[in-house]
Amino acid sequence: MKKIGVLVSIMLLVAIFLAGCTNTTVSDVVEEIEEDNGVKEVVIYEFYGATCPHCKSMNAWFEKIKLNYPDLRVEQYEVYKNASNRAFFEEVAQAYGKKSGGVPTIFIGEKRMVGFSKSLGDKIELEIKACLNSGCISPKDKLAQ
Repeated sequence: MKKIGVLVSIMLLVAIFLAGCTNTTVSDVVEEIEEDNGVKEVVIYEFYGATCPHCKSMNAWFEKIKLNYPDLRVEQYEVYKNASNRAFFEEVAQAYGKKSGGVPTIFIGEKRMVGFSKSLGDKIELEIKACLNSGCISPKDKLAQ
């Protein structure tokens, strides 16, 4: 295990040196190294309302589940009070071929999930595991398509 850490450190130092010689940024190189080492970040976009009780339950669930998945990043966007986030919600939904609809709504990989319950939490966790094992598109990349 120490050998892998040393190897990654050496690769990072070489990457920093090479980044200074090209237009490549260090973060680009680090991202490539992480992908080569099998580390896959899972990104979820969550759209919620500040006073929505199901949203509060989902947010509390995410806080607990993130402890088990350090490579999970949940980007949260409040849509009741923030017009920019509402417009972004519509844009993301359109990229997924859907209408924005109700909250909470999450986008993970190729999927959109609406609402929250224990059974939906179980489905979200299964999708997180699938993305960690096999990789999946991030909502940001889905927007770029």
